[in-house]
Amino acid sequence: MERVNKIFNGSPHVLDYIKRGEVKLIINTPTTKQSVKDGFQIRRSAVDYHVPYITTIQAAQAAADAIVMAKKDQITIKALDEYHKEVYYT
Repeated sequence: MERVNKIFNGSPHVLDYIKRGEVKLIINTPTTKQSVKDGFQIRRSAVDYHVPYITTIQAAQAAADAIVMAKKDQITIKALDEYHKEVYYT
């Protein structure tokens, strides 16, 4: 993992890496006005370059869990209502 500059600090920043195809997943949880402003540019690039984009810690954890399970070939597919029953009736 490598740290990169904030967009407002100049290149090289995340947009450069996205454009070069070096970013496979973005987890961005903006907390300041500047990071929210930069977030717009990051989201736009994510859409343009087909990079998955996550905006909450909870979603990032769920994605990490899913990646781990996929690497272990332990992914199961169920209908949405089956998941609903497990969550609410267990």
